[in-house]
Amino acid sequence: MKHFSPIRVGRGTFIAALVGLAFSGSRVAEAASPPVEVTAKLVEIPSKLPPDDLYDYAYVMRYQVQGGPMDKQFLLVAHYKPLQPRSKIKDKMKEHVAGKLRSFSQGDVHKLKLSADLKEIWKGALLDEYSATDHKSTRYWCLQVDPA
Repeated sequence: MKHFSPIRVGRGTFIAALVGLAFSGSRVAEAASPPVEVTAKLVEIPSKLPPDDLYDYAYVMRYQVQGGPMDKQFLLVAHYKPLQPRSKIKDKMKEHVAGKLRSFSQGDVHKLKLSADLKEIWKGALLDEYSATDHKSTRYWCLQVDPA
C-alpha cells in the first residue's frame, strides 16, 4: 500500500488547478463582448482632429442613439484615424476598422457596430477629451461605421 504525503497531493492538486485556470482563462479571453449595433447621431467632435501622419491614434467622439433599446442614450465612441475614409485603412488595424464612411461631420447620422472591448482592441494613443469630466462611461471601439 502506497502512502502519499499531503505535500505531494497538495502540489499535484495545485498544479492541476493552475492548468485548469490557464485553459479556462484562455476561453474567457476568447469570449469577447458581442458587438452592439446602433444608429446614432454624431453630436460632438470635441476639437480639431490631429493629422494622421504623425502617429497612429484613436479619437473619441460623442453620439446620441436614435431608436432601439438604447434610444436617446449618449455613447462615447473611439474611431481609429478618423481623417481617413474607413475603406482606405489598410494597416494592422484593418481587421478592427470597416465601413463605407468617408469623413466624420458633426450632425451626421451613422450606423455603428461597436465593441465594449476597446482596451483589448486598441493599445495605442487614445485622444479622449471627455476623460477629465467623465470617468465612468464606457468607451466603445467602432468596428464599422456607415452612413445611415
